[in-house]
Amino acid sequence: YDSPRTPRRTPMACQFCRARKLKCDGFRPQCTNCRRREIACSYVPVYVPS
Repeated sequence: YDSPRTPRRTPMACQFCRARKLKCDGFRPQCTNCRRREIACSYVPVYVPS
């Protein structure tokens, strides 16, 4: 029995996907959602407490 593969998580969503709560693929310099909409795609580092 092979366990199903878990999809890889993107380390960070772009601002547009984050605001719209969309699944971001994390492609750089422009994710697929932003490319389809022909909008600027920006990634802002997020502080993650350890």
